[in-house]
Order: sequence, then structure tokens, then C-alpha cells
Amino acid sequence: MALEGFWSDFSVEPKRKFRWLLSFRGIPQWILKKVTKPAISITEAEHTFVNYKFYYPGRVEWNEITMTLADPVNPDASATMMKLLKDSGYVSPHNFLTDERSLGNVLTISKQRAVEAVGGAIYIQQIDADGKPLEEWKLYNPWIKSISFDELDYESEEINNLEVTFRYDWAALTGVGGAPGRVDITADRTFDLRGNRNE
Repeated sequence: MALEGFWSDFSVEPKRKFRWLLSFRGIPQWILKKVTKPAISITEAEHTFVNYKFYYPGRVEWNEITMTLADPVNPDASATMMKLLKDSGYVSPHNFLTDERSLGNVLTISKQRAVEAVGGAIYIQQIDADGKPLEEWKLYNPWIKSISFDELDYESEEINNLEVTFRYDWAALTGVGGAPGRVDITADRTFDLRGNRNE
């Protein structure tokens, strides 16, 4: 395809920001409003010599992602977030030793429980106009780092939202651009529209 004919070719379709699917345990896809895709930072080492500075690439760091969710009455996204926090091992101070899971011991958050609470992985799929996946990000070992329950305002009629930040160890990208030999992206690797794990 000639470069000058790119935008005049009706068969060329760019990836669109509104065509995507994502869900994690307990959260249905239809309440998701926005998500940041994974981002990479590479650390650096600095060396100074006389009047000069030189830089060397270091480790790869995967940056956090943030999601915006609507907070409907049913399913109650705020209550779901609190349940995921509890499933991660959090115990409220008033239940310090009486929580049914603690059995008289002190229970705290662990990485295993935090990752398992959200389903073990997060998948972000970008789809085409026919709903077929174009690419998929898989986030490994994700856990909830922060939750913001929005604000209340007598002057506003807007929908309440939740802002949720996830930390994860690394991400992998598959199916880029429908290239030959791409990894098949199948529904059984995601959650259904109600946020239940497809086995």
C-alpha cells in the first residue's frame, strides 16, 4: 500500500480507544469506563567524568495501571472492592482477633491472597468492529494498590465512580496487529460480562 493512499483506503482501520474489554473477579465488564494500558520505565545508571555525564540503561519497571469504574447500586462496586480487600487478608481493627478467618491469630495481607482475590491475572483486550480481539495485554500477579471511592456533591448529578490502581509484576502483549503466527486470544482466558471467571 502506498503511503499516500493510507487514509483513502477504506479497508484500513486504526485501533480505537472505545473498543476494549476488561474485567476481573466480581467486576462486570459493563461498569468499566476507562483504563490505562501498561507502561514501561527503564531505570538508568549515571557516570560522571570530568565535565561530562554518561548514562546507561538499567532495569525494566512496569508502571501501575489505573481503572475508572461506575458504581451502580447492583452490583455494588464499592462493596465488591471492600470484599476484594478482605479477601486479600485485610481485617478491620474491630475484628482484630474475632474474624472468622483468623482463628485467633493475627491475619494480614499477603501477596498470594491479594493476587488470588482479583483472579490471578488481568486481561485487557482491544477489539475490532466485529468484536474480535486485535491485541491482548496480560498482567501477571496483579493486586489492588489503592481505591478511591469518589466524592459526594450536592451540586452534581454525575454518576459515582471508583478509581482503582493495580500493581503487577510484568505484562505480556500478544496478537499485535493480527500478525501471522499470533497467539490465539480465547474467551476462556477472561471473565464473563458479570465478572465471573470462565474456566
